[in-house]
Amino acid sequence: MASKAIKRIIVADCIMAGSLFQEEGYDVEQSADNLADLRGQIIVDYLEVEYPGVEVCADIAIQREAGPARPVEVAVYVGEEEVDQAAAAAIREQLAGLLAEGTADRAWAVRAA
Repeated sequence: MASKAIKRIIVADCIMAGSLFQEEGYDVEQSADNLADLRGQIIVDYLEVEYPGVEVCADIAIQREAGPARPVEVAVYVGEEEVDQAAAAAIREQLAGLLAEGTADRAWAVRAA
C-alpha cells in the first residue's frame, strides 16, 4: 500500500524560561524570546526544505517558570483528521537533533544590562 501524501505538519514546542540558565546575569525574558524565534526558524526552515508545498505550522510557547525540558510535539496529517504516527516520529527525531545543534552556541542568550 502506498503511503498517503502529507498535507499538513504541525509542530508544538515549549521553552521553560525559568530553566534556561543555571547562573545569574541573563535577561531571561529576552533570551527566551530569542530562543523561541530561533527554534521556530529552525523548524520552519527544515520542514519547508524537506516537505515543499506542505502546510507547516510551528507554535513555540514560553512558560515563565522552571521545569523539565519537553520534547517537541509533531503531528503529521495525511487527511483532514488522519495522522501518520511514523512520519511524525521521524520528523520529531530529526528536529530534536537540529534544534540541539542549532541552539547549542547560546547566541540567543542576552546578558542582563
